[in-house]
Parts: sequence; structure tokens; C-alpha cells
Amino acid sequence: MTSLLDQDEPLEIMVVNSGGGEVLALLTGAGVKVPVIEVGRRLFVGAARNLGIAATKAPFVAFLADDCLACSGWAEARMQRHLAGDRAVASAMVNSHPRNLIACAAHLIMFMRRLPGLPSDRALRYGVSFDRRLFVEFGLFDETMPAAEDTEFLGRLPQELQPVWEPKVQTVHRNETRLSRLLADQYRRGCRRGDYLAASALNTPFRCFRDTFRDWRNARKLAKIGLSDRD
Repeated sequence: MTSLLDQDEPLEIMVVNSGGGEVLALLTGAGVKVPVIEVGRRLFVGAARNLGIAATKAPFVAFLADDCLACSGWAEARMQRHLAGDRAVASAMVNSHPRNLIACAAHLIMFMRRLPGLPSDRALRYGVSFDRRLFVEFGLFDETMPAAEDTEFLGRLPQELQPVWEPKVQTVHRNETRLSRLLADQYRRGCRRGDYLAASALNTPFRCFRDTFRDWRNARKLAKIGLSDRD
């Protein structure tokens, strides 16, 4: 939260918390005074985002997860692109623990194609801020999806409105620093990804399982090739 309050650009901040946790009390105890929406039941990310959109009025909307921090210039670089006419602006990811090997592994696993030094044709366009009018034109986020709600929304945008890559907008992700926690985190992410694929019209649960098994066999082949190359 303080990473947003410390931005050079004035921001309209709204915190959305679901599933309990007394976030308002925690923020107040830390001397942070921002509006908070509390929802007792657990919400998927799309539903939480939609609540924040409805409760704010700023012309441009960005989102920051609770395991992330906004780097200096995060808001200013976004605003420059939006005011220049770009209606959706994607951001880069920065490792929270660059001297920790586990954190570096986690960062490369998840954000290899969102590193700040990537050229625009290689970068994945996520961590997006939006011109608010896009939600009027194309609807809000899907509230029923356990994951990939941003991918689904971006799929509705025509090519000319797809996010631009702006590596000056950088977000720090709090990566795991212990192997056991990294494995547990990747397991949870894999389950959410599987739920998303299984819910897709083109991916039945059986097909997802089959594709995963095929990828596993290919990975074994690649591993054997790699070992023979080193021998």
C-alpha cells in the first residue's frame, strides 16, 4: 500500500478485500487511511476488480495484487502513455530478492516474458492499466473464473486496442525464497491453470490431462537430450 502512496502522481486508491482478514483494521493500525471494501465471502480476482472499478472514478484504472509493490514511477509512466493516447498499458515485473536463487528461479518461471529488458515483440502484455471507457465498451471482468480473467478480457479487445508494452512501468513481485514454498506455490498455480483450461470450451478435463501427460513425456525427452549433450 505504501508503494502506491509514495508515487509521484496523485492516485485514487481503493482496497478490495474478500474472505475476511480485518484489512481495514490493519491499515488503520499502520496509519494508512484509504477506503476499503470488505466482502465476507471469498471472491475471484475478476469480481474484486469489478468492485474496485465501480467504486472509483479516475479515468484510468490499474490493479496491484497484495503480493506486489509498485516501483517508483509506476503511475507516472502509465499516465504518460495513457495521455499520449494508449488505452491499455502493460507492465514489467521485477524480482523482490535478486540475490536469492530460489526467488530468481520463481521469477523466471513466472515472469520470463515480462522482464524489463525484453523487446516489445517478445513481451507478454499483462499487469495492464486501462482507460476506464474500455469497460463500458467491452464489459467488465468475468467474475466466475478462478484464473486468467485478464486474459479473457484482453481477448475481447480488437487488435488496435491491445496493451502497449511499457517496461518503465515496473512491479515488484514478492517471490518465494524457500524451495518448499516455491513448490507449493507452483502447485496451487498449476491447479488454477488446470481449472481454467478444463472450463474452456476447447479443453475438456480429459484433454487437459492428456496434454499435460504429453508435455511431461516431451520434458523427459528434452532432459535426456540435455544429459547426453553434457556427457
